Amino acid sequence: MMRAQTPATPAGRGRRRTLFSIPFTSSMTAADLARLQRELDLVTYLSPKPGVSGTSPGVVPLDFWSGLFLERGASEGQWVLEARTWGDPPGPLVHEWHVRAALAARQLDPTVQIPQPLRTGDGDGTSTT
Repeated sequence: MMRAQTPATPAGRGRRRTLFSIPFTSSMTAADLARLQRELDLVTYLSPKPGVSGTSPGVVPLDFWSGLFLERGASEGQWVLEARTWGDPPGPLVHEWHVRAALAARQLDPTVQIPQPLRTGDGDGTSTT
């Protein structure tokens, strides 16, 4: 489960921004979609819902102000997991979301790159050497 409680600063709310995008290739069979549902707690839509793009067949709530959207790519078999926020989530939490989303996408497309661990000074207080 990817949900986390994150305080949003009032100054960060209101303007949508993209935190990260993960393009991947998949025929998106029922088994592929079920895998994403299981790995990411993806909520899928058979028909468009109010406030959700009709091109987005699924969404994962990340925190109160953020979500991970499954979007169709430009051509057949191309997909994108895109994290968007209307808030101001902390960098280490965004990194965690990015890694988890990339790991899920990599199960469908082995060419997906996993983000590098955060280093000292990246805001998480840990060191990788």
